[in-house]
Amino acid sequence: MTRLLRSPLLHFLVLGIALYLAQPWLREDATSTRNFQIKIDAERLIELERGFLQQAGRRPLPEDVDRMIETEADEEILYREAVARGLLERDGGVQTRLIQKMLFLEGETELKDAPGLLARAVELGLHQKDVVVRRILVQKMKLLGSALASAQEPSDEEIERSYRELAESLRSPDRLTLAHTFLNRDERGANLDTQAADLLAMLRNEEIGSKEGPRRGDPFPLGHYLEHRSQHDLERTFGARFGESAFALGMGEWTGPIASAYGAHLIFISERTPGEVPPLTRVANKLRLQLEEQRRDANLNILLAELRTQYRVVVERIPEPIDALYSQEPG
Repeated sequence: MTRLLRSPLLHFLVLGIALYLAQPWLREDATSTRNFQIKIDAERLIELERGFLQQAGRRPLPEDVDRMIETEADEEILYREAVARGLLERDGGVQTRLIQKMLFLEGETELKDAPGLLARAVELGLHQKDVVVRRILVQKMKLLGSALASAQEPSDEEIERSYRELAESLRSPDRLTLAHTFLNRDERGANLDTQAADLLAMLRNEEIGSKEGPRRGDPFPLGHYLEHRSQHDLERTFGARFGESAFALGMGEWTGPIASAYGAHLIFISERTPGEVPPLTRVANKLRLQLEEQRRDANLNILLAELRTQYRVVVERIPEPIDALYSQEPG
């Protein structure tokens, strides 16, 4: 019996029953304390602008600030709607987190009154202040608001139409098979361009093939022979614009040079493989998921547009010069 009473499984069962019994109280509390005004104070506005500065590397423009305010308000609307619609009371993970926080605050080590702990946690607003709880509830509200009705599920005909419309975007990239003769910038220095031109003339005049040509240059740590590489592949290896330049070259002879982050490269293209549009059977599931995502986004946007009409957003403008506020430490 002692072992049974100490069982974690029993504790979770008791907690689940207690949370179920607490649901009517939570529903009543969420309904009675609804607030349809959202206030974004100057301190929060500065936090948003500082965050934008850190991510974008520049001060936000007025339109950037408007977008941040809208996003902040939408997140708050979704959070409040999640609470009002009972998502808090139906998420055991959220409730367990709040109870654990309350146990910590009250210095308790044993779970004796789960509904009471949960009620006090909500009364103290712990669900409002906990970033994780808010994030979970917002995400749950987004899932609820974006759910597809059965009539919105993409049909085979819609998938086929999407396939025809997106055929070119589905096409795989063209690819090159090439060899390159490398001249190291660090070793060649100021003579790099002259030596590259001389080496190119020699390779052509002596009709040196793609296998022998790379031996006339410098070692290259990533290899001298590249098979079936796309423009993106080449630029990932050699740097920006290298792939674009390589794809503009002719085939069957030494050409170049093309500059890279490492030096100069003389190119011999032996094969050019055009990209292909994959068959519908290979991409049908991908297209289905894309259509579903578009419709979920549309559903959520419709819901948000409706909810915004019920809320009033009040923005507290910054009362002092922006430079002074930016120079303050957060918090």
